[in-house]
Amino acid sequence: MENGEMNGGEILVETLLSRGIEAVFFVPGGTFVTVLDALSRVQNRIRSIPTRLESAAAFACDAYAGISRIPACMFVSRAPGASNAVIGVHNAMQASRPFVLFIADIPKDMKGREAFQEIDYRLMYAPVAKAVLEVHSFHEVAAVTARALDLAVSGRPGPVVCVVSRDILDGETGVARIPKPAAPVTMGADPDAVAAAAQMIRNARFPILLAGEMIAIENQGEALAQLAAASGAGVLTAYRQQDVIDNDNPAFFGQLALNRLPFQSEALADCDLIVNIGCRFDSVTTADYTLLRDDQKVVMIYPDAAVFSQWQVDVAIGSLAGPAMTALSAALAETPPPAARIAWRDAIHAKEAAYAEPGDLEIHGDVDMSGIIQTFMRQVPDDTILSSDAGTFGRWIQRFYRFHKPYCNLGPISGAMGYGLPGAIGAQIAAPDRMVFAWIGDGGFLMTGHEAAAIVQENLAVKIIVCDNAAWGSILVYQQKRFGDRDFGTRLKSPNFATLAEGYGMAAFSVQKTAEFADALSAAMAHDGPALIHLILDTRDVSPYTGSAR
Repeated sequence: MENGEMNGGEILVETLLSRGIEAVFFVPGGTFVTVLDALSRVQNRIRSIPTRLESAAAFACDAYAGISRIPACMFVSRAPGASNAVIGVHNAMQASRPFVLFIADIPKDMKGREAFQEIDYRLMYAPVAKAVLEVHSFHEVAAVTARALDLAVSGRPGPVVCVVSRDILDGETGVARIPKPAAPVTMGADPDAVAAAAQMIRNARFPILLAGEMIAIENQGEALAQLAAASGAGVLTAYRQQDVIDNDNPAFFGQLALNRLPFQSEALADCDLIVNIGCRFDSVTTADYTLLRDDQKVVMIYPDAAVFSQWQVDVAIGSLAGPAMTALSAALAETPPPAARIAWRDAIHAKEAAYAEPGDLEIHGDVDMSGIIQTFMRQVPDDTILSSDAGTFGRWIQRFYRFHKPYCNLGPISGAMGYGLPGAIGAQIAAPDRMVFAWIGDGGFLMTGHEAAAIVQENLAVKIIVCDNAAWGSILVYQQKRFGDRDFGTRLKSPNFATLAEGYGMAAFSVQKTAEFADALSAAMAHDGPALIHLILDTRDVSPYTGSAR
């Protein structure tokens, strides 16, 4: 940086600046101190957030990309740090969210000799990342860093791993040539394929649009709504993609989650055409790959040929979601959808809306989660971001919460627990002017709740709701269904989460009755800083889907 002479760490940071990177997450390591030193000098341009665990940093990167649609970066030290980040990279790959994980490795001359903390990162990360790159010399730092950042956002976005040895970061200095950012590639839809897809929609009786992660990544929710109106089709969203369309839109049939709902099964049984828009046809969305029938027609829109290769489809449109949906809407503009299709769509949506109303569940404890969600919806702004962890408590949100704005719904596509709180950190960094809530179970909090220290240190106004049913709920119910009264290892002794929060320096509230929640929520929202609400639930009220535990 000074006099044009830079070490490897400085060159790396300069390359981040050239690509407009605004956020970096890390757990400090001795192998990348030159990077930290360079970051300290550009704090007005890149915000650097230290987390307490590498998996939390990766979850935060994932969430940051999910809200901002631009990549963050993270830095970890060699083997222990690198291995801790794997689950976050895996989640980002399944969610198609871009970020770059930099691993500061052992010196080059130690490799291949079973050195202290040596790991083959290609073997570790190749199955779960979009790409694994390695910097082989000081002169490659800028070029490989730039390539990693460009790869992360090209085509189907995803996490890229970049390995650079400590001696390359710390050693020689020189004048670097920073490559110019790659020109954006616009992937338009083939006109013949669009025409064929439009004709299939016209010919179908009851078509369904399956809305996937690429719609969210591209910010194309409005294009989806326009296509739904032009086609008269119903809209089912992929797992954790509920916010790609206003849930009160008459086309909305809910999300395809772990539980296939009766009205969704009805709609899918009627459906003779599925138009897959930006969805990988993942196992959750497809109910373990049982979604498609031989007598159904399938149109698929996706930018990645590797995803296409897994499926037999009638029309394949290799395109980003936005251009394809816009072209389809234009092709359908002069042909109003049939009245019978509209009536069918409206009837299914009415069943979906009715299912989201509380009142038909047996509640054993003094806290009714359906009532909690209703109160929450009344009090928070429509653009509030929910970072919801894995766990059965989340199914209360999935059933009863109504999303009206895009980029409000975060959660671990991979099902990885511990996402909720670090995800809220990433979301709040990406959207500092919006309200962010982390919804977490007791088990999830005990995995990554220590990141409350990072929230306080960074002065983030994140609000946390801990849903404490003192159990690994879904596993407990499964045990009891299989073994009757025998369960083992699935009941938890919870701490006082409000006391924990106060120890971290947060405002804290405990809720033991449904009626207490409104005041606690108001106080938490009014508090100028982070706050936690401890919901004390009955273990029997596991979720609105799985049945009650005993």
